[in-house]
Amino acid sequence: MTVQDDRLTIEYRIRAIHTGLIVSWLALLTLGLWALGLTTDDQSNILLAFGAFVLALILLTLVPWRRTLESRIADWLIAIWCVAALLAQLAIELRVSHTPTAIGFLMVPFFAAATAIAVQPALVVGIASIVCYWIALGETTGYLTEASSTALLAFVAATVFVMLISVRIRSQIQESSTRYEELASRESELVDQERELARLYDVSLAIGAGTKLNDVLPELVGRVADSVGARIGLAMLYEPTNETLGLMSPIWVSGHTVPADDLVLTLDEPGLTQRVFMSGDAATINVFDDDHASDRLAAELQAERVAAVALRIEDRIIGVLLVGDKKTDFTDDDLHTLEAVAAPAALVLDQLTRYEQVRMSGERMAELAQMKTDFVSVVSHELRTPLTSIIGALSTLKRPELLPDDPRAQQLIDMADKQSHRLRTLIEDLLVMSRLEAASLPVRPADIEIGSFISELLQSLPDAERVHVTIDPVARRLTTDPDLFARVITNLVENALKYGGGSDIEIRTAGLRDEVRISVIDHGPGIPYEKHDLIFERFTQLQPHATRSTGGAGLGLSIVKGLAEAMGGRVWFEPTVGGGATFTVALPSHGVVSETSAVRRS
Repeated sequence: MTVQDDRLTIEYRIRAIHTGLIVSWLALLTLGLWALGLTTDDQSNILLAFGAFVLALILLTLVPWRRTLESRIADWLIAIWCVAALLAQLAIELRVSHTPTAIGFLMVPFFAAATAIAVQPALVVGIASIVCYWIALGETTGYLTEASSTALLAFVAATVFVMLISVRIRSQIQESSTRYEELASRESELVDQERELARLYDVSLAIGAGTKLNDVLPELVGRVADSVGARIGLAMLYEPTNETLGLMSPIWVSGHTVPADDLVLTLDEPGLTQRVFMSGDAATINVFDDDHASDRLAAELQAERVAAVALRIEDRIIGVLLVGDKKTDFTDDDLHTLEAVAAPAALVLDQLTRYEQVRMSGERMAELAQMKTDFVSVVSHELRTPLTSIIGALSTLKRPELLPDDPRAQQLIDMADKQSHRLRTLIEDLLVMSRLEAASLPVRPADIEIGSFISELLQSLPDAERVHVTIDPVARRLTTDPDLFARVITNLVENALKYGGGSDIEIRTAGLRDEVRISVIDHGPGIPYEKHDLIFERFTQLQPHATRSTGGAGLGLSIVKGLAEAMGGRVWFEPTVGGGATFTVALPSHGVVSETSAVRRS
């Protein structure tokens, strides 16, 4: 950019020229007043020159300097103006008898320097000022005298100094202009960034509009379309399983959400959306012609103009964002804006799409879990009815008057009775487990005396003589559900009897703060270290191959954990010192669970 082309320089030079015009008019007025004191002959000559100068100043005043300064001719026009001023001053000096005033001749090149004219016109003005001063000086003091030579050298030095000032002014103006342009460019960038941040803020508002895709999608696409003045906005997401682009419903039209029919585009058919997805480059259609007749999406929209950008997450393209029906053509700036807001929009759509998939999957899993719970509950109830009849019939057959004499028949009846009770226990475990999973197990707290309750409970268990109970006087009573508490203690004791290796079993209670702890301790082989984190999981057995001899399906400890949590407590395992396993149940001493509530197992 040249000095003449710079707006800041032009404004400065115009102010300098206006100042020069004012000074010129004042100088012309002074010349006129001075001419009035001359003789008649001198006045006629002066008035002739005065008229010429007035005409020249009028022309200079009428010059359109703003437009003229945009060309090189302005510098030469200022130089001619300066030379004319020097000639006028020379004409006056030749009419007087005193030594010419150097400052008057020096003001002209100083004005030329102030207007920042180019070097060549400035050089012409400097030489003209030196020549005019030398002529005026020679006419009064002589051309070759010592006094005139000294004065002339001083004037030349002053003129050169003024010319150097002119060069400095030019360089300073150029530097200031460059700095100004940099600041203007930076300001423009800041304005663009502010505008982009405003658009991103609008997108962030859309992100916070909700957590469901159907709520956020139209708001998000609508704000993107608004950023470029479009009336229609929609998103097409890529489905990798069948390699298609599917339209997301609803779409945004003129500030309203409109449900959209299913529309699936294959990648091998022609169209703007497919081209943008495959290339990743934004594209527009400002004029629809025969080349776009096969674009199904554009035909469905019936928009006069369409622009599309890729929805990109890092190096992965998940779909295409398309806007349309703008009053004017889409520009490169519009595409830049769309690409800027499409980046966060792509991230939001991707996350919300995944969230929707997880939510739908979770709802489906919950539905399947409920179906499984209902199935187990129904089957358990259906199995208990005939099983109760079988157990009753076997109990009747074991009466002395009905018991067969054949020992083999007696053995078969005992085995059938034992297995039927085992089957009933398994059915009850499955029913309790299904209720725990569905959080539908009723809890009815009651006050119980722990010592007598456990003693009475042990009487119905085989090998009860191996169980020794120690009751802490501080923890003698407990408020909890008797049936659930009985099942917890029964499962723990049976588990200890089954896996305790024939050792004695201990039951100890302890009171601590607002809870009662009941520990069931065996001194058997213990639990392998790698099983410690699995013992409360369903269907977990220490030695699955031994199931035939010990029985059980691996639900006992899992049920204990679920029942303890349902009663507002907890259960944990610790190795017994010297070998064995210790299971401790901690329950609130005064109960914290209502009669109809239950806590889902964690």
